[in-house]
Amino acid sequence: MRMQIPKPLHPGDTIAVIGVSGCVHDDNREALVRESMRKLEALGFRVRLDDTAFAQWGYLSGTDEERAGAMNRAFADDTVDGVWCVKGGYGCIRLLDLIDWDMIAAHPKAFIGYSDITTLHTVLHERCHLCTFHGPMPKTDRFDGPSLDSLLHAVSGQPDRAVVNPDGAPMTCLRPGVAEGQLVGGNLCLLTSSTGTPYDLDVRGKLLFLEDVGEHVYAIDRYLQQLYHAGKLTDCAGIVLGRFADITGEYADSFTLEEVLSQLTQKLPVPVMGNLQCGHLKEKVTLCLGRRYRMDASAGTLTLTD
Repeated sequence: MRMQIPKPLHPGDTIAVIGVSGCVHDDNREALVRESMRKLEALGFRVRLDDTAFAQWGYLSGTDEERAGAMNRAFADDTVDGVWCVKGGYGCIRLLDLIDWDMIAAHPKAFIGYSDITTLHTVLHERCHLCTFHGPMPKTDRFDGPSLDSLLHAVSGQPDRAVVNPDGAPMTCLRPGVAEGQLVGGNLCLLTSSTGTPYDLDVRGKLLFLEDVGEHVYAIDRYLQQLYHAGKLTDCAGIVLGRFADITGEYADSFTLEEVLSQLTQKLPVPVMGNLQCGHLKEKVTLCLGRRYRMDASAGTLTLTD
């Protein structure tokens, strides 16, 4: 089925900011969330803060029903032009049976977030055939410089055709080759968690983007091996790896991340490219998930084609 590209967002449009994942843990939660709102208002958007942006239920931004309700309300409300997740953390996987995916498919609009939000990106692609944005969130990220340019280009309907790292660093070739397809994926841990469930990601013929943060090298190795044995790394058309942030090797004689990736890519049949600055980084590009990109691993290029 043809993917739906959401209506572009422009200054003056109304954004619903929702909590669907972890809560803001700071004692001055309300002040921090309102400061986040001002980042979007400074871009010219009208902002509606859902109560879940402030809420706390354990380590979550509200009960499962409250967070799913925020997602459903934001998409059902035709006066809302876009839906922005206030932050990630953990919790989206608890919502999947409570969200009205058929309603969302009938009310497509821009949806923005990353990290734990990967879980929702996946189902929005699979069940709603909706293109979404893997981009910065107001509580977590800065909104300035090249990162802001990439974000605004993407949500305004004029995404950068050639993806370029904000710091100008080249992308690297881990396995040569050229491939084209819908770009899907996100956080490695979250994609691994959904494998084998009804909310699994179909990667066949697509470009698979993977990134993560705060993991030990052996954990990344384990996640990648699970995806490999599940066919995710061989059925896709190509793999684009982000920078893995804050990675540690637990033992003095640990493999490095580079060694783990080299060991894996040697047995893959598809091109693999690394060092895309996207995800858990201060400076990042915004990716249009669900749209078609062309990767040339040998040249280190990623280009939007549709």
